[in-house]
Amino acid sequence: MIILIMNISLFKRSWRKFYKRAFGTTFIILTFMTLIDQGLANPLFASKIVGMKTLIGAFLNIFYFSIGSGLLAILALVIMTIATKEN
Repeated sequence: MIILIMNISLFKRSWRKFYKRAFGTTFIILTFMTLIDQGLANPLFASKIVGMKTLIGAFLNIFYFSIGSGLLAILALVIMTIATKEN
């Protein structure tokens, strides 16, 4: 019989920090990439921002990717919580 000992205190202490760090990092990197990409003749990452509709679309893409990155960080923390033992 395998006893699963989870480190729940790790999750309780760290989930906000993990989410905020992943969200912030992704937001900054994607914003920088979009700004650099707009200077190119043929943008690689996002479509050329020529109006308010494409500007809002670019902001929403950055925001959605940042939320997804934060959720992936939470998933990684859950795996770490399951894999480690409480001290």
